[in-house]
Amino acid sequence: MSLFVLSSKDGWVAIMYQGIDATGVDLQPIENYNEWRMIYFISFLLLVGFFVLNMFVGVVVENFHKCKEALEAEMKEQERQKRLERELKRQQFENQYGHRKKRREKLQPYWHNYGPTRLFLNNVVTSKYFDLAIAAVIGKLLLQSIP
Repeated sequence: MSLFVLSSKDGWVAIMYQGIDATGVDLQPIENYNEWRMIYFISFLLLVGFFVLNMFVGVVVENFHKCKEALEAEMKEQERQKRLERELKRQQFENQYGHRKKRREKLQPYWHNYGPTRLFLNNVVTSKYFDLAIAAVIGKLLLQSIP
């Protein structure tokens, strides 16, 4: 029973002092008879406290993981329901308006109808080296303007 009281940390100091003062069976206690017994009580408190704390944290973490898994399963089910609803709406739309759909022509790039000269100039101006050439020309002009 004393170990249970120690593990609950309620009144453990009185029990520790009684254990330190104890001399033997049917003998009167002597104050501070064996102070080394204090190591037993303190180590017991530390170990039991650590064990109980770990158990508490373990239970909390386990419950958190269970709740998280349940929430993830619920979210997956909701996403599946939404996907099925979208698919059903799409099928209904295709059934209702599918015959009216026009085939879209494949879009050509903006420079598709350019002539050869214009296409060449477009390629030159949009190349990555054009910016470097312009920067070099500007730099050369700046250097010439410095006396």
